[in-house]
Amino acid sequence: MGMIVERAGGVNKFIEMPTPSSNPDEQLVVRMNRDTYYSSAVIDVSEDAFITIPETERYVSIQIVDENHETQPMIYGPGKHKITAKTDHAFVIVRALEDNARKNLPIEAVSNNPFVMKEWDLDSFKKLEAEGNAVFVKGYDQSKAFGNKESGQTTYMNYIGAAGGWGGAMVVDNIYQTSGFMDTEGCYEMTFLDPQNKYFWSVTVYNANGYMFNDVANISSEMDPVINEDGTITVRFGCDDMPNNIPIREGNTTGSISLEILATSLKHIAIGVIHRYRPKVFVLRIEKSHFIAPLGIHETGSLINIIDHHGTTPTTGSTYIVHISCLSAFFISKSF
Repeated sequence: MGMIVERAGGVNKFIEMPTPSSNPDEQLVVRMNRDTYYSSAVIDVSEDAFITIPETERYVSIQIVDENHETQPMIYGPGKHKITAKTDHAFVIVRALEDNARKNLPIEAVSNNPFVMKEWDLDSFKKLEAEGNAVFVKGYDQSKAFGNKESGQTTYMNYIGAAGGWGGAMVVDNIYQTSGFMDTEGCYEMTFLDPQNKYFWSVTVYNANGYMFNDVANISSEMDPVINEDGTITVRFGCDDMPNNIPIREGNTTGSISLEILATSLKHIAIGVIHRYRPKVFVLRIEKSHFIAPLGIHETGSLINIIDHHGTTPTTGSTYIVHISCLSAFFISKSF
Protein backbone atom coordinates (compact mmCIF):
# COMPACT_ATOMS: atom_id res chain seq x y z
CA MET A 1 0.00 0.00 0.00
CA GLY A 2 2.88 2.32 0.77
CA MET A 3 4.30 1.88 -2.72
CA ILE A 4 0.94 2.74 -4.31
CA VAL A 5 0.65 5.91 -2.19
CA GLU A 6 4.19 6.91 -3.14
CA ARG A 7 3.62 6.35 -6.87
CA ALA A 8 0.20 8.00 -6.89
CA GLY A 9 1.43 11.03 -4.96
CA GLY A 10 -0.79 10.53 -1.93
CA VAL A 11 -4.05 8.94 -0.83
CA ASN A 12 -7.34 9.22 -2.75
CA LYS A 13 -5.46 9.23 -6.06
CA PHE A 14 -5.48 6.47 -8.66
CA ILE A 15 -2.41 5.26 -10.44
CA GLU A 16 -2.98 3.62 -13.82
CA MET A 17 -0.83 0.56 -13.48
CA PRO A 18 1.59 -0.12 -16.33
CA THR A 19 2.09 -3.59 -17.75
CA PRO A 20 4.18 -5.46 -15.15
CA SER A 21 7.85 -5.73 -15.98
CA SER A 22 9.47 -9.00 -17.04
CA ASN A 23 12.21 -8.33 -14.49
CA PRO A 24 11.25 -10.10 -11.23
CA ASP A 25 13.02 -7.42 -9.19
CA GLU A 26 10.72 -4.71 -10.62
CA GLN A 27 7.39 -6.42 -9.85
CA LEU A 28 5.56 -4.83 -6.91
CA VAL A 29 4.15 -8.01 -5.38
CA VAL A 30 4.33 -11.74 -5.91
CA ARG A 31 2.15 -13.26 -8.67
CA MET A 32 1.22 -10.16 -10.57
CA ASN A 33 -0.43 -10.77 -13.93
CA ARG A 34 -1.22 -9.14 -17.25
CA ASP A 35 -4.80 -10.35 -17.56
CA THR A 36 -6.62 -7.01 -17.51
CA TYR A 37 -6.04 -3.28 -17.30
CA TYR A 38 -5.58 -2.10 -13.70
CA SER A 39 -5.81 1.08 -11.71
CA SER A 40 -5.00 1.18 -7.99
CA ALA A 41 -5.35 3.63 -5.13
CA VAL A 42 -5.17 3.81 -1.37
CA ILE A 43 -8.31 5.58 -0.18
CA ASP A 44 -9.12 7.12 3.17
CA VAL A 45 -12.43 5.44 4.03
CA SER A 46 -12.70 6.70 7.61
CA GLU A 47 -15.55 8.83 6.28
CA ASP A 48 -17.69 8.56 3.13
CA ALA A 49 -15.75 7.74 -0.03
CA PHE A 50 -16.97 7.01 -3.56
CA ILE A 51 -15.55 5.91 -6.91
CA THR A 52 -17.28 6.52 -10.24
CA ILE A 53 -16.77 4.02 -13.07
CA PRO A 54 -17.60 5.24 -16.61
CA GLU A 55 -20.10 3.51 -18.88
CA THR A 56 -18.82 0.29 -20.42
CA GLU A 57 -20.43 -2.89 -21.73
CA ARG A 58 -17.41 -4.96 -20.81
CA TYR A 59 -16.16 -6.48 -17.57
CA VAL A 60 -15.07 -4.00 -14.89
CA SER A 61 -14.76 -4.67 -11.17
CA ILE A 62 -13.70 -2.93 -7.97
CA GLN A 63 -11.94 -4.88 -5.24
CA ILE A 64 -11.28 -3.50 -1.75
CA VAL A 65 -8.49 -4.82 0.50
CA ASP A 66 -8.04 -3.33 3.96
CA GLU A 67 -4.86 -2.85 5.98
CA ASN A 68 -5.23 -6.33 7.51
CA HIS A 69 -5.52 -8.03 4.12
CA GLU A 70 -9.25 -8.64 4.54
CA THR A 71 -11.27 -8.29 1.35
CA GLN A 72 -14.95 -8.40 0.41
CA PRO A 73 -17.06 -9.34 -2.61
CA MET A 74 -16.23 -7.25 -5.65
CA ILE A 75 -18.35 -4.39 -6.94
CA TYR A 76 -19.25 -4.64 -10.63
CA GLY A 77 -20.19 -2.34 -13.45
CA PRO A 78 -20.32 1.39 -14.15
CA GLY A 79 -21.77 3.95 -11.77
CA LYS A 80 -20.98 5.67 -8.48
CA HIS A 81 -19.93 3.15 -5.84
CA LYS A 82 -19.38 3.65 -2.11
CA ILE A 83 -16.09 2.30 -0.76
CA THR A 84 -16.03 0.91 2.78
CA ALA A 85 -13.59 -1.12 4.88
CA LYS A 86 -12.86 -2.04 8.48
CA THR A 87 -9.68 0.04 8.60
CA ASP A 88 -9.23 3.78 8.00
CA HIS A 89 -7.42 3.19 4.71
CA ALA A 90 -8.04 0.60 2.03
CA PHE A 91 -6.27 -0.57 -1.10
CA VAL A 92 -8.65 -0.40 -4.06
CA ILE A 93 -8.00 -2.03 -7.41
CA VAL A 94 -10.10 -1.59 -10.54
CA ARG A 95 -9.83 -4.37 -13.12
CA ALA A 96 -11.18 -3.74 -16.61
CA LEU A 97 -11.11 -5.44 -20.00
CA GLU A 98 -11.48 -2.02 -21.66
CA ASP A 99 -8.59 0.36 -21.09
CA ASN A 100 -10.70 3.53 -20.89
CA ALA A 101 -12.88 2.02 -18.15
CA ARG A 102 -10.03 2.36 -15.64
CA LYS A 103 -8.65 5.75 -16.73
CA ASN A 104 -9.12 9.12 -15.02
CA LEU A 105 -11.34 7.66 -12.32
CA PRO A 106 -12.67 10.29 -9.88
CA ILE A 107 -12.51 9.63 -6.14
CA GLU A 108 -14.79 11.58 -3.81
CA ALA A 109 -13.60 11.24 -0.23
CA VAL A 110 -14.56 13.38 2.74
CA SER A 111 -11.32 12.59 4.59
CA ASN A 112 -7.81 12.88 3.22
CA ASN A 113 -5.63 11.66 6.09
CA PRO A 114 -2.23 10.38 4.95
CA PHE A 115 -1.46 6.68 5.04
CA VAL A 116 1.44 6.00 7.39
CA MET A 117 3.53 3.01 6.41
CA LYS A 118 4.61 0.80 9.29
CA GLU A 119 8.33 0.22 9.73
CA TRP A 120 9.16 -3.44 9.29
CA ASP A 121 12.32 -5.40 9.88
CA LEU A 122 12.92 -6.25 6.21
CA ASP A 123 15.12 -9.28 6.85
CA SER A 124 12.51 -11.06 8.95
CA PHE A 125 9.75 -9.79 6.63
CA LYS A 126 11.37 -11.34 3.56
CA LYS A 127 12.02 -14.58 5.44
CA LEU A 128 8.37 -14.89 6.47
CA GLU A 129 7.26 -13.97 2.95
CA ALA A 130 9.42 -16.72 1.42
CA GLU A 131 8.16 -19.31 3.91
CA GLY A 132 4.54 -18.39 3.25
CA ASN A 133 5.05 -18.39 -0.51
CA ALA A 134 6.48 -21.91 -0.34
CA VAL A 135 3.34 -23.12 1.44
CA PHE A 136 1.12 -21.25 -1.03
CA VAL A 137 2.58 -23.10 -4.01
CA LYS A 138 2.12 -26.50 -2.34
CA GLY A 139 -1.57 -25.83 -1.83
CA TYR A 140 -3.81 -23.44 0.08
CA ASP A 141 -7.50 -22.84 0.73
CA GLN A 142 -8.58 -19.78 -1.25
CA SER A 143 -11.79 -19.42 0.77
CA LYS A 144 -9.77 -18.99 3.97
CA ALA A 145 -6.91 -16.98 2.45
CA PHE A 146 -8.80 -14.32 0.51
CA GLY A 147 -11.87 -13.04 2.33
CA ASN A 148 -12.64 -11.68 5.76
CA LYS A 149 -13.25 -13.03 9.25
CA GLU A 150 -17.01 -13.13 8.64
CA SER A 151 -16.56 -15.23 5.47
CA GLY A 152 -14.23 -17.71 7.19
CA GLN A 153 -10.76 -16.24 6.63
CA THR A 154 -8.27 -17.60 9.15
CA THR A 155 -5.19 -15.85 10.48
CA TYR A 156 -2.84 -18.51 9.14
CA MET A 157 -4.37 -18.68 5.65
CA ASN A 158 -4.50 -14.89 5.53
CA TYR A 159 -0.73 -14.95 6.02
CA ILE A 160 -0.26 -17.63 3.35
CA GLY A 161 -2.46 -15.72 0.90
CA ALA A 162 -0.67 -12.43 1.52
CA ALA A 163 2.73 -14.07 1.06
CA GLY A 164 1.79 -15.98 -2.08
CA GLY A 165 -0.77 -13.77 -3.80
CA TRP A 166 -1.38 -10.48 -1.99
CA GLY A 167 -4.76 -8.97 -2.84
CA GLY A 168 -6.39 -12.12 -4.17
CA ALA A 169 -10.15 -12.15 -4.69
CA MET A 170 -12.83 -14.17 -2.91
CA VAL A 171 -14.04 -17.43 -4.46
CA VAL A 172 -17.43 -15.85 -5.11
CA ASP A 173 -15.71 -13.63 -7.70
CA ASN A 174 -12.64 -15.40 -9.06
CA ILE A 175 -11.32 -18.92 -8.78
CA TYR A 176 -7.55 -19.32 -8.76
CA GLN A 177 -5.62 -22.55 -8.77
CA THR A 178 -1.85 -22.71 -8.52
CA SER A 179 0.23 -25.68 -9.51
CA GLY A 180 3.11 -27.16 -7.63
CA PHE A 181 6.59 -26.72 -9.06
CA MET A 182 7.39 -28.27 -12.44
CA ASP A 183 10.82 -28.42 -13.98
CA THR A 184 11.65 -26.44 -17.11
CA GLU A 185 12.74 -29.45 -19.12
CA GLY A 186 10.37 -30.68 -21.79
CA CYS A 187 7.10 -29.42 -23.20
CA TYR A 188 3.77 -29.26 -21.34
CA GLU A 189 0.31 -29.12 -22.89
CA MET A 190 -3.10 -28.37 -21.39
CA THR A 191 -6.33 -28.88 -23.36
CA PHE A 192 -9.86 -27.76 -22.47
CA LEU A 193 -13.16 -26.90 -24.14
CA ASP A 194 -13.59 -23.35 -25.40
CA PRO A 195 -15.87 -21.50 -22.92
CA GLN A 196 -16.54 -18.91 -25.66
CA ASN A 197 -17.80 -15.61 -24.27
CA LYS A 198 -19.32 -16.83 -21.01
CA TYR A 199 -16.09 -16.87 -19.02
CA PHE A 200 -12.82 -15.05 -18.86
CA TRP A 201 -9.91 -17.42 -18.34
CA SER A 202 -6.18 -16.95 -18.16
CA VAL A 203 -3.03 -18.92 -17.50
CA THR A 204 0.12 -17.24 -16.15
CA VAL A 205 3.56 -18.81 -15.73
CA TYR A 206 5.80 -17.83 -12.81
CA ASN A 207 9.29 -18.83 -11.77
CA ALA A 208 9.97 -20.77 -8.58
CA ASN A 209 9.72 -17.55 -6.56
CA GLY A 210 6.32 -16.54 -7.97
CA TYR A 211 7.42 -13.85 -10.44
CA MET A 212 7.01 -13.45 -14.20
CA PHE A 213 10.26 -13.64 -16.11
CA ASN A 214 9.41 -13.22 -19.81
CA ASP A 215 7.56 -10.72 -21.98
CA VAL A 216 5.28 -13.62 -22.93
CA ALA A 217 4.09 -14.75 -19.49
CA ASN A 218 0.41 -15.47 -19.99
CA ILE A 219 -2.37 -16.36 -22.38
CA SER A 220 -6.04 -15.58 -21.93
CA SER A 221 -9.42 -15.62 -23.61
CA GLU A 222 -8.77 -11.97 -24.60
CA MET A 223 -5.72 -12.89 -26.70
CA ASP A 224 -7.49 -14.75 -29.52
CA PRO A 225 -5.99 -18.16 -28.76
CA VAL A 226 -5.86 -20.69 -31.57
CA ILE A 227 -8.81 -23.08 -31.33
CA ASN A 228 -8.43 -26.73 -32.33
CA GLU A 229 -10.64 -28.29 -35.01
CA ASP A 230 -12.66 -30.13 -32.37
CA GLY A 231 -13.48 -26.89 -30.52
CA THR A 232 -10.95 -27.34 -27.74
CA ILE A 233 -8.07 -25.03 -26.83
CA THR A 234 -4.55 -26.29 -26.13
CA VAL A 235 -2.23 -24.09 -24.08
CA ARG A 236 1.44 -25.04 -24.18
CA PHE A 237 4.39 -24.35 -21.92
CA GLY A 238 7.94 -24.58 -23.24
CA CYS A 239 6.78 -25.97 -26.61
CA ASP A 240 8.77 -23.73 -28.93
CA ASP A 241 7.21 -22.65 -32.26
CA MET A 242 3.81 -24.17 -31.39
CA PRO A 243 0.49 -22.31 -31.05
CA ASN A 244 -0.62 -20.85 -27.70
CA ASN A 245 2.83 -21.37 -26.20
CA ILE A 246 4.25 -19.64 -23.12
CA PRO A 247 8.06 -19.78 -22.78
CA ILE A 248 9.31 -21.36 -19.56
CA ARG A 249 13.09 -21.22 -19.95
CA GLU A 250 14.03 -17.84 -21.44
CA GLY A 251 14.65 -15.44 -18.54
CA ASN A 252 13.96 -18.07 -15.89
CA THR A 253 16.99 -18.56 -13.66
CA THR A 254 15.23 -20.74 -11.07
CA GLY A 255 14.96 -24.00 -13.05
CA SER A 256 11.28 -24.54 -12.34
CA ILE A 257 7.87 -22.99 -12.92
CA SER A 258 4.43 -22.86 -11.36
CA LEU A 259 1.18 -22.08 -13.14
CA GLU A 260 -1.77 -20.02 -11.98
CA ILE A 261 -5.08 -20.54 -13.69
CA LEU A 262 -7.84 -18.00 -13.25
CA ALA A 263 -11.48 -18.51 -14.15
CA THR A 264 -13.98 -15.75 -13.59
CA SER A 265 -17.54 -15.23 -14.68
CA LEU A 266 -18.02 -12.30 -17.02
CA LYS A 267 -20.69 -9.91 -15.84
CA HIS A 268 -23.07 -9.24 -18.72
CA ILE A 269 -25.31 -6.23 -18.18
CA ALA A 270 -28.69 -6.48 -19.88
CA ILE A 271 -31.77 -4.45 -18.99
CA GLY A 272 -30.22 -3.59 -15.66
CA VAL A 273 -29.77 -7.21 -14.63
CA ILE A 274 -26.35 -8.73 -13.99
CA HIS A 275 -26.19 -12.34 -15.12
CA ARG A 276 -23.52 -14.42 -13.42
CA TYR A 277 -22.06 -17.69 -14.59
CA ARG A 278 -20.16 -19.99 -12.28
CA PRO A 279 -17.28 -22.17 -13.48
CA LYS A 280 -16.99 -25.82 -12.54
CA VAL A 281 -13.87 -27.21 -10.91
CA PHE A 282 -12.01 -30.29 -12.03
CA VAL A 283 -8.86 -31.92 -10.75
CA LEU A 284 -6.24 -33.75 -12.77
CA ARG A 285 -3.08 -35.65 -12.01
CA ILE A 286 0.16 -34.70 -13.73
CA GLU A 287 2.44 -37.47 -14.89
CA LYS A 288 5.56 -37.29 -16.99
CA SER A 289 3.90 -38.97 -19.91
CA HIS A 290 1.37 -38.27 -22.63
CA PHE A 291 -1.54 -39.78 -20.71
CA ILE A 292 -3.18 -38.03 -17.81
CA ALA A 293 -5.91 -39.79 -15.84
CA PRO A 294 -8.78 -37.52 -14.81
CA LEU A 295 -9.61 -37.45 -11.11
CA GLY A 296 -13.05 -37.39 -9.58
CA ILE A 297 -14.03 -34.62 -7.19
CA HIS A 298 -16.38 -34.03 -4.32
CA GLU A 299 -17.24 -30.38 -3.70
CA THR A 300 -18.32 -29.22 -0.25
CA GLY A 301 -19.03 -25.51 -0.21
CA SER A 302 -15.90 -23.87 -1.56
CA LEU A 303 -13.62 -26.74 -0.57
CA ILE A 304 -12.50 -29.39 -3.01
CA ASN A 305 -11.81 -32.91 -1.71
CA ILE A 306 -9.62 -34.77 -4.18
CA ILE A 307 -10.30 -38.42 -4.94
CA ASP A 308 -8.30 -40.11 -7.64
CA HIS A 309 -9.68 -42.40 -10.37
CA HIS A 310 -9.17 -45.45 -8.13
CA GLY A 311 -11.29 -43.88 -5.40
CA THR A 312 -8.45 -43.29 -2.95
CA THR A 313 -7.35 -40.05 -1.38
CA PRO A 314 -3.95 -38.75 -2.61
CA THR A 315 -1.15 -39.15 -0.12
CA THR A 316 1.09 -36.36 1.07
CA GLY A 317 3.84 -35.72 -1.46
CA SER A 318 1.83 -36.83 -4.47
CA THR A 319 2.16 -34.53 -7.47
CA TYR A 320 -1.23 -33.02 -8.18
CA ILE A 321 -2.25 -29.85 -9.93
CA VAL A 322 -5.67 -28.23 -9.82
CA HIS A 323 -7.08 -26.38 -12.81
CA ILE A 324 -10.29 -24.62 -13.63
CA SER A 325 -12.55 -25.09 -16.60
CA CYS A 326 -16.01 -23.83 -17.35
CA LEU A 327 -17.11 -26.90 -19.26
CA SER A 328 -14.69 -29.76 -18.87
CA ALA A 329 -11.49 -30.95 -17.30
CA PHE A 330 -8.09 -29.82 -18.44
CA PHE A 331 -5.82 -32.52 -19.82
CA ILE A 332 -2.12 -32.01 -19.28
CA SER A 333 0.74 -34.00 -20.68
CA LYS A 334 4.47 -33.63 -20.74
CA SER A 335 6.91 -34.70 -23.42
CA PHE A 336 10.68 -34.48 -23.45
